[in-house]
Amino acid sequence: MNNYHYIIASLPVISKGYEDKSLDLEKITAEIKEQCSESDVLSIDLFNKGFDGSALNEAFFDEVLKSKSRLTRLYYLLERNLRNMKVKAAAAKLYSAAEAEKKIEQYSILPKEDIYGDYRQPTDTEAELSHSDIQTLNSIFSDEDIMNKEKRLDDFKWEKINEFTTLDFFNIDAILAFLAKAHLTERWLHLDVNNGKHLFRKLVDEVRGTYDKTKLIYQIDENNG
Repeated sequence: MNNYHYIIASLPVISKGYEDKSLDLEKITAEIKEQCSESDVLSIDLFNKGFDGSALNEAFFDEVLKSKSRLTRLYYLLERNLRNMKVKAAAAKLYSAAEAEKKIEQYSILPKEDIYGDYRQPTDTEAELSHSDIQTLNSIFSDEDIMNKEKRLDDFKWEKINEFTTLDFFNIDAILAFLAKAHLTERWLHLDVNNGKHLFRKLVDEVRGTYDKTKLIYQIDENNG
């Protein structure tokens, strides 16, 4: 049986400032998994897998939305919505209104909602974006400062993780929430201005790329710049 109380009490404190340079995510994850049941280890591995951008494909979403972990389902439903909004914002900047609509439909990063209808749980609607969320995100995506935009987006995710786990104190979702925040923190330990420019270029390449819907592979169309 998992000793959630002990595991969670032993976790380091991390803050939204993303400044904990002593954070060793790989070591912490290994220590957590040593104290977990086999089923929880599998849950951790699945949750962590999504932080590798190349893993966010239809097969991955098919798997996570069958997860018994409420946070896993909510977090990746949210991630899908955010990524699709990113495509919409980028397309609006790059193309005319008519052409942007075509690009959004053609290059939506993640699968359409109805594909996963059979797997949804009633509480998974919490991952849907509210009017206030959309207003906030529109403001974020219109930010011309690339690094500030990325930080504000990660701040948004951080707060959503808090919302999703308000009542989770000593269970696997509380551990996954910590790992999600640790991933966000680790990301910022390696980011600088050049990385920020790379993030923006990557998004442009994705929107202008050719899309393999089955494998979710973007191939850069060099003719489009």
